[in-house]
Amino acid sequence: MHSAELWVSAAAASPLLSYFIGRYNRWAGLAAGAAAFAGCSLALAGSAPLGAPYAVLAAWTVAALAHSVALNGRGGRAPDRGRLDAAAARAAALSKQLAEVKSEATLNAAGEKKTLAVYSSVKLLSETVDPAAAAKQLGRYISEYFGTEEAALYMAGHSGDPASMELFASAARGSSLPPLPQLLNAAGGFPQAPVAGGGLLVAPVSAGGPPVGLIAVRGGDAGGEAASRFASEIAFALKRVILFRQVEWLSLTDGLTGLWRRNALDEKVREELRRATAFKTTMGFMIADIDHFKRLNDTYGHQFGDAVLKRVAQLLKTGVYETDFVGRYGGEEFGIVLPRADAAGLLRKAETIRSRIEAEHFSQGLERVRLTVSIGIAHFPRDGRTPEELIARADAALYAAKEGGRNRVLDAGSI
Repeated sequence: MHSAELWVSAAAASPLLSYFIGRYNRWAGLAAGAAAFAGCSLALAGSAPLGAPYAVLAAWTVAALAHSVALNGRGGRAPDRGRLDAAAARAAALSKQLAEVKSEATLNAAGEKKTLAVYSSVKLLSETVDPAAAAKQLGRYISEYFGTEEAALYMAGHSGDPASMELFASAARGSSLPPLPQLLNAAGGFPQAPVAGGGLLVAPVSAGGPPVGLIAVRGGDAGGEAASRFASEIAFALKRVILFRQVEWLSLTDGLTGLWRRNALDEKVREELRRATAFKTTMGFMIADIDHFKRLNDTYGHQFGDAVLKRVAQLLKTGVYETDFVGRYGGEEFGIVLPRADAAGLLRKAETIRSRIEAEHFSQGLERVRLTVSIGIAHFPRDGRTPEELIARADAALYAAKEGGRNRVLDAGSI
């Protein structure tokens, strides 16, 4: 490249020198740019005649220097932070609004979940014909509503008495809650409104009358108000379940003695036989019959006979374990199913029952009447492997006890 061209290029670049120096001081930048252009012009004048192209270059350079001064003048002013501050404020406001929307959406989702749990609970209780199966599903809804696995619902028993409350449904860890008596003690008796304390929340369920249930919760995110809402929503549906169970219970129990009826007794025999067969255990069955009951009725009347039946039923129930099953077999006969009983223990228990009834005094006016029972017993698997065989063997032993003079126990294995 010729020296003239170099000087032309240097002259054309003088506005750049002016701009960069002008970032610190625009006038110093202008002076440096002008001095550079003047120096290049002198050099060009010495090496080549100046003509029209130079005039164009000079005009462009002057314009570029002026523009550089103008740019540096604008950049030297203090920045305008008003717009930045306004933009930051808008961004902060939008961020706050977004957080509020998210929070509201979370609350709405939680509310919808609780509403769905309540609706599902009411629907389940209102439609079920199998309370035991419904209780399992209800435990999940209770957990979803209260947001904890430690929650349980207690329900009044078939008598409808609040004192007979029993566990009906529980969440996955509802069984870890204290027993009902401890819950009531912690609440100062049966609560009339939600009571919280010691990490527990206890709330009554009432359908306009005596309480039909009790809710117990540990942990979770629901307070007394939420518990009251849940209790009020399910109250009438829960009362329906109680009424359903009462009807079912009445259909299975004898109205006079309160014992199970014959059909329930037969079903219990079948159930325990299946269990004994599956687990290779034993089972006992006995039939007790009041001796000369017809003569008792004829002598003292049916009202006294009914009183005798009720008292004998009580003696039979208190004479066996809670796991044993006592039913009215028909008339003055009673059947007892004794799971896991061995033959010798079954015979001893039957003798204890017989002697206890023999020692009992039944009052009729000024008279004190005494009576006896005859008992026939059979044992699984020794005396039979089906319900029909076992019952028939116990019945045969009872008949033999009657024929042998009454007031005695006879084992089917001995006949």
